Amino acid sequence: MDERTEFLRRGYEALQRGDLDGFKALAKERLDPDFEFHHVWDGRVLKGYEGTLEWLSDTSETWAEYRQDLDEIVAVGDDVLVVVRISARGGGSGVPVAQEFAVVWTFDGARAVRARSFNSRDDALRALGGS
Repeated sequence: MDERTEFLRRGYEALQRGDLDGFKALAKERLDPDFEFHHVWDGRVLKGYEGTLEWLSDTSETWAEYRQDLDEIVAVGDDVLVVVRISARGGGSGVPVAQEFAVVWTFDGARAVRARSFNSRDDALRALGGS
């Protein structure tokens, strides 16, 4: 496992166990100041560490019982593909949601510069030019 995949594993595992302080510390340390998170669900681009905090806030306001379980982390060329399974209930509606969700992370050295999210592993692989 290389440094990029280990960083991502630690971050996703911190989120999974509800360790927001640990997650924030990792994000502050390893996200580039110009980091961009391209969110598939609403088309927004969240920027920098502050954008990551905004994502955390939005997630807790939108979803009840939000959980993401890590399925896979694999280097694909210069990028890293992360696949998680999300389960939650709509904050207002209580409607249960379960979905695969994939994120392609791009790094400049040890710092993450971009993350693009996709509705599935297959969509992410297509974006990477693989199958």
